[in-house]
Amino acid sequence: MQGMALTINHTTLPVVVQSDSSEALASLSNNALVRSAYGHLVLEIKDLISSREFLPQKIHRSQNRVADRLANYSRSERTTDVWLNSVPPCIEDLWPLIYNTITLQ
Repeated sequence: MQGMALTINHTTLPVVVQSDSSEALASLSNNALVRSAYGHLVLEIKDLISSREFLPQKIHRSQNRVADRLANYSRSERTTDVWLNSVPPCIEDLWPLIYNTITLQ
């Protein structure tokens, strides 16, 4: 959630949300998960993206390695760090591969 808020505050570009979950992406456009255990998160994300162009992108689970590494880093280091204008050390080897696959239409 903090990452989404920081993104919206630091750029005017469209917000690209990538997920390997079709259901999670769909919930940002409808009310599918509002009554679930994650409903509060869905509502917070919807509120954040309401003021910005939002580009949902379904990716394959194998493409989600960056998110997995960042989540593991956060869990193991017990921290929520922010890297503005730089790449976190834990994903330096993956970044060139992932960054070059994002296309805005």
